[in-house]
Amino acid sequence: MLKDLKDFKPGDPNLAALRILLNGQVGAGKSSFINSINSIFQGHVMTEAFADNTGGQRFTKTYKTYTIENRSAPGSSYAFVFNDVMGLEAEEQRGTQVDDIISALKGHIKEDYPFNPVTRLSDKNLYYNKSPSRGDKVHCIVTVVAADQLAIIDDKMIEKQKRIREAATEL
Repeated sequence: MLKDLKDFKPGDPNLAALRILLNGQVGAGKSSFINSINSIFQGHVMTEAFADNTGGQRFTKTYKTYTIENRSAPGSSYAFVFNDVMGLEAEEQRGTQVDDIISALKGHIKEDYPFNPVTRLSDKNLYYNKSPSRGDKVHCIVTVVAADQLAIIDDKMIEKQKRIREAATEL
């Protein structure tokens, strides 16, 4: 399977890489997931995406793209990238805005956008991509859930995830 992933190329020759967006609750392990994937591909432990190992606190604060380096071809990377976002929180005006996740799906968020728990990204913001290319748009969304929290996920969090899933389905 690893060889198949390393050899993967998008079906569209104009698309350099598939974009995979990770979303989930604060502390669910989104950044750790990226580090795990990178470690598998590199053959040793990697910590490119910084993560909060103590749990419960927002660590990722900006929209960040991570590539996986292809060491067999120096200077190149594999044909997929991961986007990390600030985690969701059940309370309104905490964590990332659902509308910001939906904007990311559509390719409207530029690299290093500082998430604002109180206000969503507007089309007037300098981090708003008015004309996203196919490569800017998300091709796959992955929801990361902490296994030890699964049984006690707040109903508000489930509603936020439903809104994201419905928007992704429409796209």
